[in-house]
Amino acid sequence: MCVAMLILIGKFNPETVSTDYDEADRLYFETINVETVLDIYELESSAGVIISMGGQTPNNIALPLHRLNVRVLGTSPEMIDTAENRYKFSRMLDHILVDQPAWKELTSIDEATEFCEKVTYPVLVRPSYVLSGAAMNTVYSKHDLASYLEQAAEVSRDHPVVITKYIENAKEIEMDAVAQDGKMVGHFISEHVENAGVHSGDATLILPPQDLDPQTVSRIEDATRRIGDALNVTGPFNIQFIAKDNEIKVIECNVRASRSFPFVSKVMGVDLIEMATKAIMGVPVQEYPAVDIPQNYVGVKVPQFSFTRLSGADPVLGVEMASTGEVACFGKDKYEAYIKALVSTGFKLPKKNILLSIGSFKDKMEMLPSIRKLHQLGYKFFATAGTSDYLQEHNIPVKYVETLSSEQENQKSEYSLTQHLANNMIDLYINLPSSNRFRRPANYMSQGYRTRRMAVDYQTPLITNVKNAKILIEALCRHFDFEIQNLDYKTSHRTITLPGLINVSAFVPGVADPGNHDLQAVTKASISAGFTMIRVLPLGLDGSITDARALKIAQQNSRQGAYCDYNFSVAATSSNAEQVGQVVADVGSLFIPFNHLSGNISKVAAITSHFAAWPNDKTMITDAKTTDLASVLLLASLHSRKLHVSCVTTEDDIKLVSLSKSKGLKVTCDVSVYALFLSQTDYPGCSFLPSAKDQKALWDHLSAIDVFSVGSLPYQVAQAVDGEASKPAVGMADTLPLLFTAVSEGRLTVEDVTIRLHDNPKEIFQLHEQTGTSIEVEIDRRYVLQAGEVWSPFIGRSMRGCVERVTFQGKTICLDGGIMLDAPNGKDMSAHSKTPPTPDVRGMSSPMMTARSENAYEKRQSPNIARPTNRLRQLDTQANRSPVIPHTNFGSESIPSLYQSLPFISLSLQEHLSKSPFKQRHILSVSQFTRQDLHHLFTVAAEMRLGVQRQGVLDILKGRLLCTMFYEPSTRTSASFDAAMQRLGGRTVPISTSHSSTQKGETLQDTIRTLGCYGDAIVLRHPDESSADTAAKFSSVPIINGGNGSLEHPTQAFLDLFTIREELGTVTGLTITFTGDLRHGRTVHSLVQLLQHYDVHIQLVSPSSLALPSSIKQLLIQSGQLLTESDTLTEDIVARSDVLYATRVQKERFERVEEYEAVKDGMVIDNGVLKFAKQHMVVMHPLPRNREVGEEVDFDQRAAYFRQMRYGLYCRMALLALVMAP
Repeated sequence: MCVAMLILIGKFNPETVSTDYDEADRLYFETINVETVLDIYELESSAGVIISMGGQTPNNIALPLHRLNVRVLGTSPEMIDTAENRYKFSRMLDHILVDQPAWKELTSIDEATEFCEKVTYPVLVRPSYVLSGAAMNTVYSKHDLASYLEQAAEVSRDHPVVITKYIENAKEIEMDAVAQDGKMVGHFISEHVENAGVHSGDATLILPPQDLDPQTVSRIEDATRRIGDALNVTGPFNIQFIAKDNEIKVIECNVRASRSFPFVSKVMGVDLIEMATKAIMGVPVQEYPAVDIPQNYVGVKVPQFSFTRLSGADPVLGVEMASTGEVACFGKDKYEAYIKALVSTGFKLPKKNILLSIGSFKDKMEMLPSIRKLHQLGYKFFATAGTSDYLQEHNIPVKYVETLSSEQENQKSEYSLTQHLANNMIDLYINLPSSNRFRRPANYMSQGYRTRRMAVDYQTPLITNVKNAKILIEALCRHFDFEIQNLDYKTSHRTITLPGLINVSAFVPGVADPGNHDLQAVTKASISAGFTMIRVLPLGLDGSITDARALKIAQQNSRQGAYCDYNFSVAATSSNAEQVGQVVADVGSLFIPFNHLSGNISKVAAITSHFAAWPNDKTMITDAKTTDLASVLLLASLHSRKLHVSCVTTEDDIKLVSLSKSKGLKVTCDVSVYALFLSQTDYPGCSFLPSAKDQKALWDHLSAIDVFSVGSLPYQVAQAVDGEASKPAVGMADTLPLLFTAVSEGRLTVEDVTIRLHDNPKEIFQLHEQTGTSIEVEIDRRYVLQAGEVWSPFIGRSMRGCVERVTFQGKTICLDGGIMLDAPNGKDMSAHSKTPPTPDVRGMSSPMMTARSENAYEKRQSPNIARPTNRLRQLDTQANRSPVIPHTNFGSESIPSLYQSLPFISLSLQEHLSKSPFKQRHILSVSQFTRQDLHHLFTVAAEMRLGVQRQGVLDILKGRLLCTMFYEPSTRTSASFDAAMQRLGGRTVPISTSHSSTQKGETLQDTIRTLGCYGDAIVLRHPDESSADTAAKFSSVPIINGGNGSLEHPTQAFLDLFTIREELGTVTGLTITFTGDLRHGRTVHSLVQLLQHYDVHIQLVSPSSLALPSSIKQLLIQSGQLLTESDTLTEDIVARSDVLYATRVQKERFERVEEYEAVKDGMVIDNGVLKFAKQHMVVMHPLPRNREVGEEVDFDQRAAYFRQMRYGLYCRMALLALVMAP
């Protein structure tokens, strides 16, 4: 579905949209891959891509698209990768304390056997990178494991297997949720009928869950919140849990809409996809909308199989998906819903004969009570040998049948299972295969398989799961009659809830006539039409509210009973400026009439005195037109008065109002809804209606219209057509149907209606808050307007938008157009007063008619895309916020922070900082740190990335100052430390050696002592290899080594290791190749030392004159990590590499230029080299580069060196926070 400038990537099913032309602007029937999406993205000049609605394939290309600068809306592709990569996801679950089944990726049969013995059988075995359970199998013994691995491909580093502990008899639970910026805004939990081990696509789903312990539900909700927050999800996501004994574990998380989303949305009546779309687009989302379902109400979804068309397939449920469709039904309980859904798939319910073949003793015991119930219902049983003996032992009559044998022709037909199936003597076959530890899982020629296959081929209903068998039997025992009930279906139309609407121009013909009942009739019609508040026009047919006496009459009339709140105004005349002053406190506004049915003013000069006398805090209204309107606007401008123009109908007037707004005048306007839908073309004799040209102008200038109203226009039309049809209530009931019909046509939005019938009227006229008041409107259902008591020009027209319910003062006062007997009386709110600042009235433009006044795309920026520059600007506007980390005082003076504090730092981040192993330590060499220290650093770095994406700047180092001193040129290291410090809320003082006292001969130690007096830490880069140790001896604050000659660069090694971890998921088991200047490459020296903590293979490729120093090379030899050393980057070396780490040949390290020239271009990585590389590998470089990595490689997905810089920011943020945080 293409929405405006967006692309939605979906599955390969064009029929989803090809038969509904309203569903998409354009339909592309293409294979979903990176190239196709890029082509469409560029062709359509798209503003973004939504990938979370189309299954697994779009998720697989999310990261490549992101790296090609495609704007992916919703959850960050990096976070999607975190959920998809088992290493990253597992680490994340450990970090947020969410449990998962034990698992491991193994590269040899011996390792696999050892792991299985450790976690105990059964286990789930699968090759790496599988989809939808493909090639997976459940293994129950060492013998089964050996058999499976022999059938699989070679188990090695290049072809590992993943083995997961399989938890038997556990319940599988499905969670479908929507989040915005990591905060869950809606979720529903479904339970599987089958135990864990059946693919979720083949499982029977129940919603709401019927058998879950509240404690289990609570734990699932808590785990989902943690996962959504950790992944910073914006949009839909699905998590599959297993539960046993109230302990839950996560199976997997899909950051996309799952196949159960439509089922869940339909059953619960909450459109999760709509919520997810709003979250993705950054528009307001109602959190946890009310769920209104009957008390006894359950939905069940069952799979639809096509085994009859799949010759040879074993019709048994397992970890691989086999279903080709699904059916869902509703019922009063799970049994009724299940049997309805099962019948809907074509399943025939048994009438008499049932064949039983139950493998395990455990299943026999579990099935026994259900079989007894069937016996009591009169069913006749046939069973295979073991099952027959068991049932006879328990006094259940059963007829024994022989299973298949090689001598079938000698079997008697009365005992032959084959004959019973072939002759359609069996109505239902319950075959429950054994899952014992000695069964070969892939033995497709077993007798059980052959009988199951025969049942399918003879179209005998077949059940192969014990849980399915039990729920079916219980459903049969309840004798459902399948009569259609109200809960069996759901309508397609939507019902929305709006605040009580406001009619700012309600015409009451006898408003000032003593004893008149028109106000009662108007308020009754108003409340039925959804208006819970009206502003009464002070002008009637024969009398008007122009003074205190007339107002008193109107108030007395209102005491006869009003059905909604109302608000009186007073009308201006050429001579009543003094009289209206007596009623100011009892009315809401002053109306200056020029074009009403009666009581009009003929000259603008006559009302000048009113502008001087009327209070500034109360609204002035006029219905002036053309030149009169221009004159009144001028008067309002001269007196700096707010003015509301009522019942605008002409092109000239709407353009004048629009121009006045653009010039800064305090003017607002309303348009009668009749003027938008009726013109003089419809009723040529009605000159008060707009012409067709005028009507088009009103739609074109929709953004200038602040309020929709009813006004006197409907009464005038009725009077002109048929004098007897002109009743006080005319036009009220037409208003919402007309507007929502326009919504369905795309000319308006629901927000347009709400703003102009509630938000803007309330602000413009300073109206009171109506608590406990709302209306429910069916907005999608089409109906034909029928004739009623009140005349309408739209009778016979197709409409949408029907008011179902009006809640007023906390009670239902109107239901389906009928007024309840105990309807509360409305109140006179004319004296209500508030004096807010000039309202910022929102104008909404129609998407079909004119462009919005501001960029709608910019208002809906994806929340997951960080915008640092804008965020830093915004920080200056933040005020009066308390910092999470307390400000640190230095001596008697408090150093001011660079930015105001931000409101949120996660508790887990605070905990990690409080337990920092780096706190106030010098960072001089990688040899200082353990693998646990590295894990701590990288965990905090991941938190930093999430924090930057959400907030831009964190307030961790507020008031802290970092000094940087670089004796050698630097771009990335110096800039990243500067950026990292500012992202943490601190400041940096960069010292340029070319303008410092070093030019005067100042020693390093004196410089360090000086900087220690100013800052809280110092980043130092120096050409002397002993510089870091020297600085540490004399510094009173932590020294961070930014490079000491050719010896080490520890912070670069940290970020390099973090990059490998984030790009490939893990470091363990990788083959890492270093190329280029390994002799002087301090980044290589440090990284090689850090890799001593991991099980990796290392390849060294460099000219002999630039080989790795012997001391570091010896470390690789002793640890057994050195795989290859070469002076040529061969095809085999490239093919083995998971990481290809290139380094620059450093000209500044050579004593003679000739030596540099001889080796400078000896190692070049280009596309010709990468054609031999793995698909899933990365090319890294600490930068800057010369020609060792060709620019053509920049466009390869495997080029990670610029992403390396981004990882460096997070890693250095983490390091600074761990070293400097209080």
